[in-house]
Amino acid sequence: MRKETQTTLTKAGAVEGVGLHSGAPARIALAPAAAGYGIVFRRAGKTPFETPESDIAVRPDNVADTRRGVTLKNASGASVMTVEHLLAAFAICGVDNALVEIDGPEVPILDGSAAPFIWLIEDCGLARLEAPREPIIVAAPIREEAGDRFIAVEPYDGRLIEIEIDFADPAIGRQSVSLSLDDAETAMRRLGSARTFCTLGEVEAMRAAGLGLGGSLDNAVVVDGGRLLNEEGLRDPAEFALHKALDLVGDLSLAGAPIVGKITARKPGHDLNTRLARRLFDRKAAATGASGARLMQA
Repeated sequence: MRKETQTTLTKAGAVEGVGLHSGAPARIALAPAAAGYGIVFRRAGKTPFETPESDIAVRPDNVADTRRGVTLKNASGASVMTVEHLLAAFAICGVDNALVEIDGPEVPILDGSAAPFIWLIEDCGLARLEAPREPIIVAAPIREEAGDRFIAVEPYDGRLIEIEIDFADPAIGRQSVSLSLDDAETAMRRLGSARTFCTLGEVEAMRAAGLGLGGSLDNAVVVDGGRLLNEEGLRDPAEFALHKALDLVGDLSLAGAPIVGKITARKPGHDLNTRLARRLFDRKAAATGASGARLMQA
């Protein structure tokens, strides 16, 4: 694999909207960061502001909740909800280092996909830094499972993701998708545009639990049995599986580096995704190959 250097943004950029679950308005501002900084959220409106107490590093030991999305929280109690679509956009676009200032409790849902974040990142532009990028090279299989659900990573010369989902609702049913994350154009187009989805029954349950307060047919695909409630239809025949793959890419980015290997998943979810990210993160300091990339052993 060709040796690459780390990246950051060329300039700052911002976008605003409402949170899917909180319904609260939120604004995020992306800014360049130095090599080795990683992706860090900074909560605006917290006290104090622009101190370590308001900074939330994107890493698996800061995962506080995986129900209906990923919530990150630091040791001082500062938190940010529903980070997965933005993190997937950073991963798809190849951004290693950035500061995300967020005014609000939750990353805005926008249209329910990662596409608006990808457009924002493209507008900011990418800048190469002097420090080398050290991908996580999977040298032996790693597997995380729960019942009939699993995520496995195995050695592969590239970055391949294969995913299968199986829902009782006929409008979703069983779907599978396979694509190369090294094909950035396809990843941006197919993964990036895939929207979050749920059933009508889940909408009612979330509202009863005080969640999904910002959800609508403008930012989510909603099905009711065999019926799709969105009049415009799907963006891709495999949009449901593609969105689960998008979530997986965002969640695994918590490991802190691109993963070189084949990722296979059946019925993935934020719980399994973040558990595997934690295992990769905990092991990435293991052996270091001649190329400088980290070698992951089971």
